[in-house]
Amino acid sequence: MPSGQKLHEQFSTPQARDNWVKLNATPLYGLIRGALTTLLTDLWAVDPPTDPALVAVLQPVIDRALGFTPWEQLLPQWDEYVAVVQAARHALDTEQLGEPTVDEIIAEMMLSLKTTLLIAGTGNLGAGKLIAEETVRRYVSFAAPFAMPLRSYDFATNSMVDFPSPTTLSLAAIKAILNPVHDSTAPQPPVMKQFAAQSIVDFYTDWEEYYRGELAKLHQCSEYNFQIDYFGDLNRMRQDYVHNRGVCSNSAHCAKLKWFSKGDLMIPTAENYLQLLTDFPADELRQKPVPRQTGRDKLSIRASIPVMREFEALAGAVRASKGDALDEALSDWIETNKPTA
Repeated sequence: MPSGQKLHEQFSTPQARDNWVKLNATPLYGLIRGALTTLLTDLWAVDPPTDPALVAVLQPVIDRALGFTPWEQLLPQWDEYVAVVQAARHALDTEQLGEPTVDEIIAEMMLSLKTTLLIAGTGNLGAGKLIAEETVRRYVSFAAPFAMPLRSYDFATNSMVDFPSPTTLSLAAIKAILNPVHDSTAPQPPVMKQFAAQSIVDFYTDWEEYYRGELAKLHQCSEYNFQIDYFGDLNRMRQDYVHNRGVCSNSAHCAKLKWFSKGDLMIPTAENYLQLLTDFPADELRQKPVPRQTGRDKLSIRASIPVMREFEALAGAVRASKGDALDEALSDWIETNKPTA
């Protein structure tokens, strides 16, 4: 957020000062005030904080934002607003806030999911706009003596350039990658698989590496007690995106998110993405899970590379799955080393 210094430099000339009183009586005052404060007030209106410690820090900021008045000059009010914001930022950096609740973590998960889906669903719009603008530019040039050549997008400057380089991607390549389709019944362009992969992998990783453990701490249970089909299905998709180049294999066995058949290129539809929101297991996450006694889970250990390679080779040849072979090996080890009564 900028301080009032630059505004003072621009608006503190004698003529500007004379105009401030007049400005306060015009609709322009509301426009300027809104530009300065509505990002905060709009967010507060739709998603206010619930942590009392956080509310105590932010309430003076929202009060000052809502306290702008046309009966006083705008610049001094803006300086007061900035001072309150700076004090709140200092408090956020130095004061201890309350621990998140289960509902707050679930709300954060939903916001993360919606953000992820927004990117997945609209991520190609920027490139589509780029194509449209460059295509119009080139078509207009057809009326000139010499048609303009296709340009390239330069990642170093975020602009279109005339000559290719190691940091550019040609417009022709962008068009081929996106393969824009205007028929709503036609398949989606293959590039949408990349947006889907990033979304599924990112959201499931957040669950596995952070949210699962945080909810387990609040419920005072093992994180492995959370056995929810929704997240199990996301893990199957993650495996196919990461290890099978986004071609359905494990995902064909999803219990709840039954989107793909074996061999499908995994590009979710709008209805699929919507199901991630409508079927999000908020109620299950609010409940302390039943202690897990059966089922299967991964084993995260370090072992000798030669031993691991020999085990994997033998396990694949002798048993139906490596998991069955590992069960047998661990059971034998436990039986051998179990303390005698």
